[in-house]
Amino acid sequence: MSENNNIFNVNCEKLDDFFTDSFYFRDAKAYSKTPALSLFEWNDNKNRIFVRDKFTLHHKYTISKESGEQFVDVTGDDNVIHKDHHNIVPGAMTVSKIIAPLEILIPNLEILDVNIKFLDFSYYSKKTHNVFFWKCINPENICIDVSTYQEQDAIAKTVITGSIKEYLYDVPKIKEKAVNKKNLAMVHKYFESLGVESKAYFQKDGYMDYTYPIGFISSMPSAKIVREMGGQGGMINVLKMNFGNHERIPIKGKSDIGIKLERGKKRNTFNKIMTEITNGFVTYYRGLAIVNPVAGFA
Repeated sequence: MSENNNIFNVNCEKLDDFFTDSFYFRDAKAYSKTPALSLFEWNDNKNRIFVRDKFTLHHKYTISKESGEQFVDVTGDDNVIHKDHHNIVPGAMTVSKIIAPLEILIPNLEILDVNIKFLDFSYYSKKTHNVFFWKCINPENICIDVSTYQEQDAIAKTVITGSIKEYLYDVPKIKEKAVNKKNLAMVHKYFESLGVESKAYFQKDGYMDYTYPIGFISSMPSAKIVREMGGQGGMINVLKMNFGNHERIPIKGKSDIGIKLERGKKRNTFNKIMTEITNGFVTYYRGLAIVNPVAGFA
């Protein structure tokens, strides 16, 4: 981005809403005349970091087994490897720990595509490190490469594309009395399992955003695969979701979020499973998951 396009900003105040996570920013041009990051006082008299060029964000956290079990209870993932006497962090939770900071800290970011490749299992109670490398494609679009590690082991590689809006993308304005209270409570528990204050997501600049978080939506396909396709003990290798040019799903009405799965030709190596995210009769988002039949998904 050029210096004249200071529309990409990070809400520093909301860093405190991640109860146990730590963040730090690295700017290779920090001591030059044109730093990528600059600290400013925003119109709410609170500090924000404005972004002009590529930078790196480091995010460190640890997931307890109790939090992981709460996460799978909320998302409906019945895979036994995530609870009881097992010790494997849900892959969908790894995705959510990547997406949640983006949804909360960047008030004018519209996430368009998420593409994550899982490289290894992640374990409870081990220190985990997300490294976000931000590249500004042009004044409106960015690409974020994310590497996730536990100790020295690479757990996942993620590519996220997004669009920067001068104002936050159009979000359905929903009155509190119209919100589905049961589903809203479920989203609150989702954020609680991630160690995040849920109000940090819902409270946007000047209004309450009662739509489903993209991170929550991204966690749904893997749970559905376990329930319907016998995924006990297995692992999703790739998850791709497309959110571009679609409205956000409001947390209202009697309908719950629906997940449609369609498996292509059955293979002995990897199977491709197409996914659709629906609400009532409306299809909002599409994606695919690639799973390993040897791991139990066949």
